[in-house]
Amino acid sequence: MSDVAPSHSEVPSLARRTATRVRANRLWVGLGALLLLLFALGVIPRLRARLELQQATAALVDARPRVAVTTPQPAPTSSDLNLPGSTLPFQQATIYARASGYLERRLVDIGDAVKKGQLLAVISAPELDQQVAQAKADLARAKADLEFARSNLARYQAADRDGAISQGDLDQRRNAAHTAEATVQAVAATVQGLAEQQRFERVTAPFDGIITQRNVDVGALITAGSGSATTPLLALAQNDVLRVYINVPQPFVDEVSVGQPVEMRTRSLPGRVFKGSIERTAGSLDLATRTMLTEVDVPNSDGMLKPGMYVQVSFQAQRVGDRWRVPASAVIFDAQGTRVGVVGADGKLELRAVVLGRDFGGEIEIASGVSGEDSVVTTPSAALSDGQLVEPMRPKP
Repeated sequence: MSDVAPSHSEVPSLARRTATRVRANRLWVGLGALLLLLFALGVIPRLRARLELQQATAALVDARPRVAVTTPQPAPTSSDLNLPGSTLPFQQATIYARASGYLERRLVDIGDAVKKGQLLAVISAPELDQQVAQAKADLARAKADLEFARSNLARYQAADRDGAISQGDLDQRRNAAHTAEATVQAVAATVQGLAEQQRFERVTAPFDGIITQRNVDVGALITAGSGSATTPLLALAQNDVLRVYINVPQPFVDEVSVGQPVEMRTRSLPGRVFKGSIERTAGSLDLATRTMLTEVDVPNSDGMLKPGMYVQVSFQAQRVGDRWRVPASAVIFDAQGTRVGVVGADGKLELRAVVLGRDFGGEIEIASGVSGEDSVVTTPSAALSDGQLVEPMRPKP
């Protein structure tokens, strides 16, 4: 330390330098405080917002989506099944001519009730009648030739006993008799065949029924046979018992059995209920419609039902196996098939394939795939995936 005191000229400059240094320090302190304030006002809220966003994101990742679930309810063991059907005659026949000629008489018309064997029409066939007469004449001549051959053979046999005839002549007469006998049999068969054809000049009813078609009138040329170029004479239908054809969809095939009683209604006869029973089924499904043809016989002695009517057929369907009803919104239809979401005890979601039964509108029947202990998601969203952890929520009672 120097013992020399500063001069009077150096004291003011030293004070000025000290004041300048103090002002500079204060300026730097102010700038630092300003920077700290700006940092506090800008960076810290952003950091806080980023932290909150990270925390919210982590919470969303860890949180399980809530899904509403319900328990499947048992479907009734039997239910009314209503199916459309069409009425047809119990049996019907289109009657063609078996003999060619002209229609001499027609004894029935459309709507006439006839009995089995009743005469319906008479056909005049002169050519056939002449063929029958010619065949009968040929038969008479063949019989005469047979008698001559037999008598000739008898004479030769008598002469042979005396040894006056050779064996060759006797054999010749025996062969002539056999030939004449064969000729008689052949001509007799021809006569019988022509007589059968001649009987077809009288057209009779094959069974009891109603005449439903009349295609020819008296004097019309009739051609025997059936085909696209041949016009049928009449059509006959048996209507005292009708057959009702219904097509049972595949899900209900197992619920149909022969002998099952049914009821039928039609809009054209309001208030009338016709009772019948299932008599036969096709036993297989149509590949195009996946339905099984089923026939119902219904008595129709009063003739109220007409063939070709549209009817509604109803019967009690006995359900096979356990079936459950769930909300229709619970069923998922997508490229993977028909599925429902089932939440397990561990909270995992399973998209399970199911087989549907009947559709009740707001509810739908599940034939297989769920049970009464499952928790089925009522409204599964497209965001849910198989195996995802969810939080099931049941409706408050």
